[in-house]
Amino acid sequence: MDILTPIEPFDFSKMLERPLSRPSKVTVIDAETSSFTRAMRLNARVIPITITGKGTVERPLLQLVYPQVHDHERTEIHQKIKHMFSTHVNVVDFYALVTPDVAWRPLLKPLYGLRPIQDADLFESMVKIIIGQQLNVQFAATLVERLVDLGEERVTWGGRFLPVFPSPEQVASWSYDQLRERSFSQRKAEYVIDFARSVVDGKVDLESFRQMPDEQVYEQLIPLRGIGRWTVECFLLFGIGRQDIIPAADIGVQNALQKLTGMEYRPREEEVRHITAKWAPFRSFVTYYLWQSLIQEKQNA
Repeated sequence: MDILTPIEPFDFSKMLERPLSRPSKVTVIDAETSSFTRAMRLNARVIPITITGKGTVERPLLQLVYPQVHDHERTEIHQKIKHMFSTHVNVVDFYALVTPDVAWRPLLKPLYGLRPIQDADLFESMVKIIIGQQLNVQFAATLVERLVDLGEERVTWGGRFLPVFPSPEQVASWSYDQLRERSFSQRKAEYVIDFARSVVDGKVDLESFRQMPDEQVYEQLIPLRGIGRWTVECFLLFGIGRQDIIPAADIGVQNALQKLTGMEYRPREEEVRHITAKWAPFRSFVTYYLWQSLIQEKQNA
């Protein structure tokens, strides 16, 4: 068992509300124990791991439990968990920026200590985003589950079998028809499989994106079929973990921003970019808090 100490304030139970609102076979979340369990793909193998929130919002701890591993694997696990749960990020600077705006104050209090959860793997992140394009959340989640089922990879952990998100090599080996049979459209099947093949062929080096400036990531990815600006923005936000991203064409962001600002209509993409420019360089927090406010609204309804 290992312990990580995130920068406070850090509310792990609050962070779990978003993944709880969209259940996944790959992730097992227990709200009562504030735990998050999934299989994590390392370079050499797949490791099951349970992360549990301990301590308080002001003195937070994360408890990590996983099978015995080599030292280099332990280091990789720690790096992935720190990235996934933004443990190194200081949200206080974001609060200081938006608190003078009266509209933000009712939102910040119930979401205090929240920060984005990134995906465990860049390939998994992009594939889920591609699948989610122009689909409602429920159907997109169903397609992701069918993709995972097709991979047929499992690990045993805590008396249960944990499904494993398929590797680029697995997805690249599939035919379009295999996804079509699972309710993927022809184009969606092509986008997912072709992207996997680009990764396997070395045309796309996912890890290299971590070191690139945002604009270079756009330049590298947007020429690929099925990938547009919104897709790259979500990839930068949920995959790489950049802190100043606003997917302005996102309907959820637009709806939440309308409610935050009291606008009489839903702002369009360019209006969103204009309105949120004053919250740079923390627009990823803006995005995540706006999305979370919609979840909060449903819970209070």
